[in-house]
Amino acid sequence: MNQIRVVRSFVAADALADLIAADYKLEEPVRCQMFSKMVRTQDNDHYLVTTGSGEKFVVRVYQLGTRLDRQESDYLYEVDWLNFLHNAGLPVSYPIPRADGGLLSNLNAPEGLRYYALFSLAPGRPMSIKNEEQLFVMGREMARIHLASNDYEKSYERQPMNLEFLVDKPIERIKQYWDEDRADDLEILMISAEEAKEEIEDLIANEEYTPDGWGPIGGDFHSGSVFFTDDNQPTFFNFDWCGPGWRAYDIAVFLFNTNLIHNSSADLSEAFFAGYYSQRQLSDNEHAAIAPFLTIRRIWQTGLFSMNDGLVGHTFIAPAHN
Repeated sequence: MNQIRVVRSFVAADALADLIAADYKLEEPVRCQMFSKMVRTQDNDHYLVTTGSGEKFVVRVYQLGTRLDRQESDYLYEVDWLNFLHNAGLPVSYPIPRADGGLLSNLNAPEGLRYYALFSLAPGRPMSIKNEEQLFVMGREMARIHLASNDYEKSYERQPMNLEFLVDKPIERIKQYWDEDRADDLEILMISAEEAKEEIEDLIANEEYTPDGWGPIGGDFHSGSVFFTDDNQPTFFNFDWCGPGWRAYDIAVFLFNTNLIHNSSADLSEAFFAGYYSQRQLSDNEHAAIAPFLTIRRIWQTGLFSMNDGLVGHTFIAPAHN
């Protein structure tokens, strides 16, 4: 019988527990339980890890790297940066070192080599986008992450979130899936993309205008990627889309993901910006760049989902015609 190619698998929890027990200095027995999986997208698999002493962690098993053109260095950048932020006193879920001191492990899955890392467990519950105090804290801590990251000296390479990554490559993927019936939609999309690119190039692509505007960013902050305790202490996690990028894009992504920009209450978005400004001021160019970055985020997300099938991304631009 010929061997069948596998494109997506889930690691058995008990087998993963055995690997973790062998690789990390944790009190045994080590138990794993899967608590999130996304079959359709590029998302990773997460397992709750409980040790013999009752300590709890999260292990992330990354999707096959070839799907997102990622190499080992991309994953090492993520865990290394998070370790830096943790050591700098930022409230992030941080990688737990292996017994040998490393922060990244790998396993042989049916579809190929997959990497995994063990992280501290974020306490609390997802933030509420209707809570002004939490939004203030969210903005404040995002700015602190941006400021602290100015001192980060990278040891590994990671795909930068430049205009090629955010616009050009997504457009090429979308072209592969939008057929002639969507020619008008594609033309509108390409016009919007070109206009947004030109605005960004004029505003902040030149570091002369925003010397502090580029650096490590989270890349996908949303209400579900930060947990708050009852006394409103935050912990940021899920940095799968981190990397070098524009800080104004990081802000635009949060506004896009939470729909704050269209919320009927201006007090909510003002609370977020007040928190951000309490630590870091946006230049006029950065502030003006948020609007075109919102368009760019929509284009990027459409292209991302188009990697899997041509239907997923359609609703991000326009409803399909009957």
